[in-house]
Amino acid sequence: MIYLDNSSTTKPYPSVVEACRWALEENFGNPSSLHRLGLQAEKAVKEARENVAALINVSPEEIVFTSGGTEGNYLAIRSVVEGSKDKHIITSVVEHPSVMAVFEALEAAGWEVDYIPVDKTGHVDVDVLKESLRKDTVLVSIMAVNNELGTNQPISEIGKLLKDHPKTYFHVDAVQAVGKVAVDMTRVDLLTMSAHKIHGPKGIGALYVRRGRKFESIMPGGGQERGFRGGTENVPAIVGFGEAAKIALKKMPEIGILKAKRDELAAEIKRLVPDCTINSPAESVLILNVSFPNIKAEVLLHALEEEGIYVSTGSACSSRKKAHPVLVAIGLDEKLHDGTIRFSLGWGNEDIDPGYIAKVTAEKVREIQLLLK
Repeated sequence: MIYLDNSSTTKPYPSVVEACRWALEENFGNPSSLHRLGLQAEKAVKEARENVAALINVSPEEIVFTSGGTEGNYLAIRSVVEGSKDKHIITSVVEHPSVMAVFEALEAAGWEVDYIPVDKTGHVDVDVLKESLRKDTVLVSIMAVNNELGTNQPISEIGKLLKDHPKTYFHVDAVQAVGKVAVDMTRVDLLTMSAHKIHGPKGIGALYVRRGRKFESIMPGGGQERGFRGGTENVPAIVGFGEAAKIALKKMPEIGILKAKRDELAAEIKRLVPDCTINSPAESVLILNVSFPNIKAEVLLHALEEEGIYVSTGSACSSRKKAHPVLVAIGLDEKLHDGTIRFSLGWGNEDIDPGYIAKVTAEKVREIQLLLK
């Protein structure tokens, strides 16, 4: 099996599975309990929080555990806008559905929203963003790495712009970035992470909340997570996340191994299928988005699956929908939308043969083109 759908989810490390098992079977106490089992669970959560914080070089006290990226994005955005007298917010046209859905709901409720355009490789137009900033801009939310193209957004540059707007909050959806590339945290107020994108368990994520910034808690519950996100902590998942974060931090300096595989795959596919369109930029973070003419992506996906190669037709959160908002945003010819697939690499792909994958892909593309001719 050649698994190339790591942007959808990753295979957990064996040590992550063991950490989750340990917390389920042996360290099952409630972290809020005062007895020995509770204190042991609290200690395990504390250690995991430290590992997650180290991954983005922040203080453990600034990490709030969530159920994943979607909840993290929702909490971040809603906690900023809740009770605000100003009503202007900014995002881009290529954000993850979990961000877009919140902005669209706010727009329907009367908020003014500026959606920043992108170029043909998905990079946010910083000049338009700069012109869109106003004195009453409450929030700017821009993802660090696009989940469909792998585009690495200019977070540092945007952060510099926002230094002149101290009242404006900056939220970064870094689900596809954390553990792969460094994110400039200098001006970031909120940042979203998800464990299952870095070989951790599903159903657990984290939200970085900058110390000193004021936020409205919209999920207070029993006061857990600094009162920012109530509810009994999911200790097994948190412990697994901590283990995955620890490994990710160690492996980050070696990410170039996977990047080289991605680049070779892109070059080989373009060589064997010259009329394909590479949508991902050259610096794409382990993602290769390719459009093939005169095919159906879903047919190609299953044809590759029969050969043991697993890919995606796009974001797993929107792959069952017919619309292709990211492809529309980059100006891709509509005729190519239905023939677009995404290869996404992760740890476990160090020894893949890009030439073989490209060869099989090219063969299947030609077969499908003949069938649909």
